[in-house]
Amino acid sequence: MINNSSEDFILYKGKKIEVKNGELRLPFELKRFDEIEGLEMLANLKKLHYDGIHLRKIEKLDQLKNLESLILQGSHHLTKIENLDNLTNLRILDLTDSNIAEIENLEHLRNLEILQLGKPYEMGENYITEIKGLENLSNLKELDLQHNRIKAIEGLDALTNLKILSLSYNQIKEIEGLDNLVNLEKLYLGYNKITKIKGLNNLNNLKVLWIVNNGPFNSNSINALESMKKSGIDVCYINYPVS
Repeated sequence: MINNSSEDFILYKGKKIEVKNGELRLPFELKRFDEIEGLEMLANLKKLHYDGIHLRKIEKLDQLKNLESLILQGSHHLTKIENLDNLTNLRILDLTDSNIAEIENLEHLRNLEILQLGKPYEMGENYITEIKGLENLSNLKELDLQHNRIKAIEGLDALTNLKILSLSYNQIKEIEGLDNLVNLEKLYLGYNKITKIKGLNNLNNLKVLWIVNNGPFNSNSINALESMKKSGIDVCYINYPVS
């Protein structure tokens, strides 16, 4: 048993790695969770963090039922969300810069507040093309899907507590599917294919709208953006002339 009353730790290739303040940072070289000895004994672990390119699969986490934060950034070989059903206390799931191709297997994560499935830049071969699988995540407050290949804003009706939505660098042509997001404060839609400003009427708590590198916008859309500015919303856009 690889823990005792004074400390918790795992073994990776014979090297001892301690849990500090409830957080375990996994080594960059890790390829599979079964390379770790003692992970299943860390029943009280709160945060599990990995920032590396080698990890290939989410697995062997069933016993970490008190885990609140799972951060697996930069795993370019990671292509599937899976094996998270037991992590019902999870609040943060960060798979930034992976090659996840589908939003799936999240139905048991009802306490999730932050979901990050975006990329910091265009990379890899797999991209999310459809927003789905979020029906049970009514506690979600932040959703990041930037740098994917999403064409339509949809599948968000249950996210009534969402405050931050990042959909920049996609292939979206129309602002839609936001009517239920009455608590939304920040909306990022830059670098899409949007030409008309609409579908924002119910966003009474909106504070930031970032919609650069879209358009061209007609006069009605420009007026709508300027009106939002005058109401105190931080609106960022570029007015490309209509050809």
